[in-house]
Amino acid sequence: MSNVIVKNKELKRTLTEVAELLNDVKGFFARMGHTDLERKIGDMSKQMAEPFYIIIAGEYNAGKSTFINSLLGKRILRVGPTPTTHNVVLLTYGDSFGQEQLNENLSRVTYPLDTLKDITLVDTPGTNSIFVEHEGIIENFIHRAELVIFITSSDRPLTESERRFIQLLKGKWGRKVLIVLNKIDLKSEEELNEIIPFIEKNCYKLLGFDPKVIAISSLKATAAKASQDQELLRKSNIGEIEDFMFNKMDFDVKMELKSLSPLRFLSSVFADRKKDLETKIARYNSEIAGIERLEARLKSKREDMQEYTKKYKMEIESAFSRLKERLDTFLGYHMTTRALMASIFAREKISDKFKKEMSSLSNPLHDLDRVIDDSVDYITRNNRSLWEIALDYKKAEKDKGDVENLGEHSFEDRKNELQFALKEHSREYREFDLVNEADRIKTVAQGGLVNFLAMEGVAVAAIAGFGFLLTLFLPAAIVMVGAIALAAVGFTIIPHKRKVYRSEIFKRIDNLSERCTNFTSSELNKAIDRVIEDIENTVACFRDVRWSEREICMKHLDELNKLSDRVRGLIGKSSADLR
Repeated sequence: MSNVIVKNKELKRTLTEVAELLNDVKGFFARMGHTDLERKIGDMSKQMAEPFYIIIAGEYNAGKSTFINSLLGKRILRVGPTPTTHNVVLLTYGDSFGQEQLNENLSRVTYPLDTLKDITLVDTPGTNSIFVEHEGIIENFIHRAELVIFITSSDRPLTESERRFIQLLKGKWGRKVLIVLNKIDLKSEEELNEIIPFIEKNCYKLLGFDPKVIAISSLKATAAKASQDQELLRKSNIGEIEDFMFNKMDFDVKMELKSLSPLRFLSSVFADRKKDLETKIARYNSEIAGIERLEARLKSKREDMQEYTKKYKMEIESAFSRLKERLDTFLGYHMTTRALMASIFAREKISDKFKKEMSSLSNPLHDLDRVIDDSVDYITRNNRSLWEIALDYKKAEKDKGDVENLGEHSFEDRKNELQFALKEHSREYREFDLVNEADRIKTVAQGGLVNFLAMEGVAVAAIAGFGFLLTLFLPAAIVMVGAIALAAVGFTIIPHKRKVYRSEIFKRIDNLSERCTNFTSSELNKAIDRVIEDIENTVACFRDVRWSEREICMKHLDELNKLSDRVRGLIGKSSADLR
């Protein structure tokens, strides 16, 4: 407040608090990345140390420049029927008349008028100017207004474009607005008695505030001041404006409005930012909740799929069980004393019969191909379905370039990899080494038959050849019983060989079954885990980003609420009329 001397201690303290608040808010918007708002707050902070700003606004040809000239008592600004002001003009106090172009859209005019020591008059381009950029120039400067004098012409009062602009002033920016009805010299008293109520009524009805309307003739006022014509000056009614601006609005009122102007601006901006932040937080909460539901669904789906794959494990075990059944049937039919005795005279040997029966198309181990195909199709189908669930999350992140797309070719690649691994590993189970196994059963059969014949030969020889001799030493009954017992033992040789072979091969088949089911289950579970983990990683990335963004928004909202409390507290200290 170095350029403005304030004697009221309470008001001075308030202005200091507002200046400190603006500095904090500027830092807040800088951290949020709102550079436009940061710049505007910076402008308002600098303006706290400058004279009171009164912005003159209105449509072109409404008489803004003429009005300012009438206040100054001299034709300082150029006037005309076409837009004459192409940028914002600051009129400030100076020892002499001077003009300076501050930037592309802002210039300064100095003039030695005492009233300009406490105020800065701001002339703006017409709000309905044919130059499209003018409206943007005004909106980028209006936040600096501490009082807006809006000029409307009696020949077209409160047009639609004027109504929209006043709504912007009051609604968005919360500015104090004084409406000046200019060019009353063009209308009769009866017409003016209709126009002024029309403006008041429509402002209240359409804009929601009861305006102060002052009717003047800037043209008459300028002429009266130039000619010192007091009667003409009275008829121009410029005195009511001057009394309002320079007398009723004393220094303390101006300073209070100076503090309230940025507070009202902040109040409006904070409301918008708070709404935006709350909307974002609500959206992030919804997205995070959706991700958590998806993660729970993925966990359940993984358990369901792993449980379902047990069906394929049982089918594989069943295939090996059927193999044992067929082998058991083969041994029970062909691995008997009678069958082996018959095979001595048969063309087809037992090994050939084994290879023929066990390698036939009806071999249960051929079911492994079907089980593998079914299981791979099941995994691929469900994996594709799971990825479709995650597509919304992937799309959101893909737009940021964070996530690589998993296309149809990837599903086929994974399917082929899994199918190849399972079939390659199961080859040894499907082929079952039939040649070696046929040789083994041939050896077992031949050995059993030889042992059987040898044992039976001994029994016959004992009865026929040695029976007479043995009876010299032993009773005949004992010799007969021994021979019969020896023959009986011979008949148990082949069943025993069959039992031993059956036990050994069943053990190997069970081992094969266990290895096959374990490998298949492991590969299927790995395929399930792989796609689940891929999706979890994808949505986790999305979730982590949303968590981070939500935390930032919540932090900003908390800081914004604290700043809003400070704004409300400072506004509550004011007694100024802001209608």
